[in-house]
Amino acid sequence: MKIKILKITILILIIQSCAVKKETHKEIFAETTLVDRVWGIDISHYQEIFDWNKLKEQEPGFIFLKASEGTTIQDPKYRVYYQNLRKLDIPVGSYHFFTYTSSGKDQAKNFLSIANFQRGDLPMVLDTEFAKKMPDREQIKKHIIDFMTVVKDKTGRNPIIYCAYKYYLVYLKNNLPPECKLWIVDYQSNPNCDWIFWQTTEKYRAAGIKGYVDFNLFYGTKKDLKSLLY
Repeated sequence: MKIKILKITILILIIQSCAVKKETHKEIFAETTLVDRVWGIDISHYQEIFDWNKLKEQEPGFIFLKASEGTTIQDPKYRVYYQNLRKLDIPVGSYHFFTYTSSGKDQAKNFLSIANFQRGDLPMVLDTEFAKKMPDREQIKKHIIDFMTVVKDKTGRNPIIYCAYKYYLVYLKNNLPPECKLWIVDYQSNPNCDWIFWQTTEKYRAAGIKGYVDFNLFYGTKKDLKSLLY
């Protein structure tokens, strides 16, 4: 009887040792080579592009452009930048800078009145950041969900949510639709969540652009990025 129990115990240990451990988001990304990683930048009218050819030569995988802010502000260089990037065949996306002084629905209307989402474009983005005066958590959640609903009704997709990792932990974790994708800002380390874009620094020098720009990595290959486009 003791021998039989011992054999069963050994068999269980062998099975457990052979079990495949599910890799984490961090581990999977760490295994991708630098060559395979897809990078891109995000810019607004604050960044002056003076040489489009030099920018193209660096082969950025994607570029996000600021389209709007709040309910009244629209980026003065958005349309020109968008048209030029489309001509260069660089995947482009549009983002809205969220404020806390107006409703999510009204901000979404401002965003959609200028932002493009043509075939070959990246999903739209809602940029949520800390402010000096923050509403309570439930109010923030409501306005973000309202914004997302309006955008999804118009475009067929939820916008990607851009935020600092700490912001995600405080306001968004477990409060977003499961299909919602994250663009996380963390200048210290790989964020411990399932991000699709990761902003690693705000001080990247891109040829053809005056001043610093934000540098971002995509979680996947060029083929994966292509499948994300409209």
